[in-house]
Amino acid sequence: MSNVANSSNFDPAQAALAALSRAGLRAAEEARRANTCMVVEEDGKVLHESPQEYLRKRSEQPLLSSTKPSVHDTLDAL
Repeated sequence: MSNVANSSNFDPAQAALAALSRAGLRAAEEARRANTCMVVEEDGKVLHESPQEYLRKRSEQPLLSSTKPSVHDTLDAL
């Protein structure tokens, strides 16, 4: 088993957010390849938007600041 799971810096909530983030990127790529829109929720409303628009909005969102190493980087190292 990896030392990451035993590390005191491991945060399951951050790991879950990182997994959801990667899933969103995969969904956007699949929608782009299929030439279809994505169904997303924003402020309690269901929206249909292009994968390009989804990625643009995502890139404009502020990143969560943390002094810990990124969970994404930690999981990629596994």
